[in-house]
Amino acid sequence: MRPALFLLPLAALAAALPALAEETHGRLWVRLQDERGQPVTARVYLRGEDGKFHVPDGSIARGRKERFFHAHGHFQLSLPVGRYSIEAVKGFEYVPVTREVNLNYIELRDRTTAETLVLKRLIDLPARGWFSGDVHMHPNHREGGLYMMPEDCLLVAAGEDIRVANLLISNRQYTTRVFDTEFFRDGVPDPASSPESLMVVQEEFRNTSDMYGHMPLLSIKRLVEPFFTGERPYWEDYPPNYLIAKQAKDQGGVVSYAHPASRLGILLGPHQAREFPIDLALGVVDGLDILSNMDEEASTYLYYRVLNSGLKCTASAGTDTQMDNNESTSISGGGKVYVKLDPPLTYEKWIAGYRAGRTFVSNGPLLSLDVEGKGPGDEIPLTGRRRLNVSAEAVSLVPMQVLELVVNGEVVAKAEPDAGGTTAKLTHGLELDASAWVAARVSGAGHRRVMNDSKLFAHTSPVYCLRDGKMVALAKDATIVLGWVDRLIDDVKKSPRFSTEARRQEVLEIFSRGRAHYARIAGQP
Repeated sequence: MRPALFLLPLAALAAALPALAEETHGRLWVRLQDERGQPVTARVYLRGEDGKFHVPDGSIARGRKERFFHAHGHFQLSLPVGRYSIEAVKGFEYVPVTREVNLNYIELRDRTTAETLVLKRLIDLPARGWFSGDVHMHPNHREGGLYMMPEDCLLVAAGEDIRVANLLISNRQYTTRVFDTEFFRDGVPDPASSPESLMVVQEEFRNTSDMYGHMPLLSIKRLVEPFFTGERPYWEDYPPNYLIAKQAKDQGGVVSYAHPASRLGILLGPHQAREFPIDLALGVVDGLDILSNMDEEASTYLYYRVLNSGLKCTASAGTDTQMDNNESTSISGGGKVYVKLDPPLTYEKWIAGYRAGRTFVSNGPLLSLDVEGKGPGDEIPLTGRRRLNVSAEAVSLVPMQVLELVVNGEVVAKAEPDAGGTTAKLTHGLELDASAWVAARVSGAGHRRVMNDSKLFAHTSPVYCLRDGKMVALAKDATIVLGWVDRLIDDVKKSPRFSTEARRQEVLEIFSRGRAHYARIAGQP
């Protein structure tokens, strides 16, 4: 009879387990909306008091140390009872919202806890004609794992407040596989686009041998082939990037160089965008991603040298994110390029503003520059000595350290932000009697909300002040660029990656034409 004494309590316990499990879980339902009560898309962190992050079923968990997901309008999930922190973030223009929630199973037995998170604007840049973009996003870049559809990309783009998402077709390094050609629509925004975010499938050309560099090709109506060089079956360092960029430009496209430089690269090459100075001088490149997944100090060093060599160049930003890699520590839109245009937003208008250099780049601070009523990309004529009234302003969710005015690569004025580090203003009377370019930049320490970089950074494209219609031309800077170009030319002469000597000589002839621009300014043969 002794076994029977244990059967009843065990059976009763087994019968009670489902009800007990229900009582120890609660359902959380969260609305995401703006100040007008309209649904918004945001990046969401949901963390329990034990430090564990939670993600609703059907959502993609992203990040490594801190896990997050993107949601539009609302989300819901079942959670064990306890205390939770909900944080919603949407780009740089909305104030993040954090809410503490206590799920108590006694109170939750017959209901769901509902919370509403309202994301309020810090600033409305689209109302001022500024629209954000990321020029370097890869929907799919790996074999296996996630397969990102345009609708999936839209959720990320809207959640990160990317108004123009350039989704780039490319091969993966050291492979022949080219990803995402099935989504190309002749340069027209994908049907998955929304009024909030345009999704445009474009192309990245990659020289995988690291001889020349990588280039986003934007606003192209036809794909440019080959998609890569320096890797079989296109094993040669031919064609050079120049011929690829020219094909894009000939069909009305714009071209930038991606992830241009590291500090070591500046000393040795700069290897990540080695052909960039040549192609800029030859007129087939429009921009440089001075904000990217590389070092911003090294990139701006390269940027300043070419600007001081009498050339215009758009300040651009591209994250190079692999959107199908949910373990990545970076996120699309972690660095953005903002483009000025006359609303409403269209891709054609955005590209025109980008081409004209009406831009600033940022991984957090929202930056403006005014030189005698002119903004980035504009020209101011000089006929003699002139005093220019300059103002710059920055607002940021992440504390800034300094706002600086940069003229020909040198800081001529600076301003510290307010006590909280979130607002900075600068006014300066700039005396000029020679051609110059003027830009503003912001720097600051790293922060968890600076997703892709170790430091806070923002930079405008220049306002160009032209004495007698001529660009600034400084021999010392042209000499530095000339050294980079000559190293590249020497490497082309030694490279084993040419099938014929005629092809090598064709590349050398193109490069010599670009070199001539810097040699003239440097006063060298």
